[in-house]
Amino acid sequence: MITIIYKRDKCIGCNSCVLVCPLFFSMSKIDGKSVLLKSKLKKNNYILKNIDNVFTRYLSKATKICPVKIIKIIIH
Repeated sequence: MITIIYKRDKCIGCNSCVLVCPLFFSMSKIDGKSVLLKSKLKKNNYILKNIDNVFTRYLSKATKICPVKIIKIIIH
């Protein structure tokens, strides 16, 4: 299983994560930043837990392509 930790307050709105991983990220029309879909806010981080390992490849691309390195995946 995978957990994603996303620091949305540091997002610059480049849209890269959405392009490589649209199942988990979308762009907000309100502030132009990326949104981690179905996540919960906890201590200034958005967290999404219990994701199947099938998505590791796509999430890994999102972490690598993010220019400000604010997406972290933890594999359990």
